[in-house]
Amino acid sequence: MLRVALGSDEVEVRFDHKFCAPDEIEGLTGICVDENRRCSLATVNLNGKMVGRGLAVCHPGDNFCRATGRKKAMAYAVHPLSKEFRAAVWREYEVQMGF
Repeated sequence: MLRVALGSDEVEVRFDHKFCAPDEIEGLTGICVDENRRCSLATVNLNGKMVGRGLAVCHPGDNFCRATGRKKAMAYAVHPLSKEFRAAVWREYEVQMGF
């Protein structure tokens, strides 16, 4: 989980890695798939209210990688935030992951 404070606002990003059913994937992304897939889900809360969700779906021919999934899911999830907040979230992600 990431927490970023900017002024009086706080952003929290949570990650989950799981198998997703086709109907769950279609509901979140609009993508139609025919079988369960490994997924990474990022949820962004601003001051306790959910403002964004991102889902990265692994192709059946690829190896599942949590780090890659987190980055892709977070890129989708932080989109509703301001540019300033997005930059702060990515900086904190890099610090926590040791980049």
